[in-house]
Amino acid sequence: MRTASSNHQRRKTRRASAPVIDLSSVRAQRRRQLAERRVRDAMDENRGALSRLFSTGLIFTQKGARAGRDLLLAHQALLRSADLFARLLDPSSRHDVALKHRAEELLAHLDSQLARTAQLTARTGEFLSGRGRD
Repeated sequence: MRTASSNHQRRKTRRASAPVIDLSSVRAQRRRQLAERRVRDAMDENRGALSRLFSTGLIFTQKGARAGRDLLLAHQALLRSADLFARLLDPSSRHDVALKHRAEELLAHLDSQLARTAQLTARTGEFLSGRGRD
């Protein structure tokens, strides 16, 4: 006759060990994916503002040229960020410590960069709507 403790022992030995998942790497990957999506969205908005400046012809005014220059500089910074994210996905750079350090620095300053880009895009929208014109 089997006792309850022998049944418990048998059940215990049948279980396979569960795999251990490093959640820090999963969190880092999700953080990077979210940042990459935010950068892409900001680039799309930035590109739209530049297109509106050109299509209205306001790019040829002094204020329009200044707004276009600021938008292009912000777009260039966003392109560098997107390029860094793309290089992080490259299998040959998985163990590049300097690249990972640059990515961490980028992620630390990304909110301010995206806020600045949104501010420039909004200012351009005001200019295009007539509120910011001379």
